[in-house]
Amino acid sequence: MVYLWGIQAPRPGQPFGAAATEAAGRICKGKRLRVAARSAGPEGRITGSVVAEGKETSGRQDVGRALIRLGLAWQDQRRPSSAQLRSLEQEARREEVGLWQQASPTPPWSW
Repeated sequence: MVYLWGIQAPRPGQPFGAAATEAAGRICKGKRLRVAARSAGPEGRITGSVVAEGKETSGRQDVGRALIRLGLAWQDQRRPSSAQLRSLEQEARREEVGLWQQASPTPPWSW
């Protein structure tokens, strides 16, 4: 299992948790996944960026960025992140997509 670097998606049972899992599955289904590991924990927990690659070069999609763009994840405020992830989250908030339709969404680290 690979944990996506820089993001936190809603937990199972949390609003939009199932939607985030389903979206990640759709993005990855039938594609070759390229993982760029950034860290490994003591239990072998790998954290990294995952890119789903289709047959064409235009078919490449970073899974974490896509989930944030869809409003189905937060950029991880507890760990180092990137300016691009913060920008994508701000855009999703402005457009009120996904979990940002809620008045006050609860991040998974507070769930």
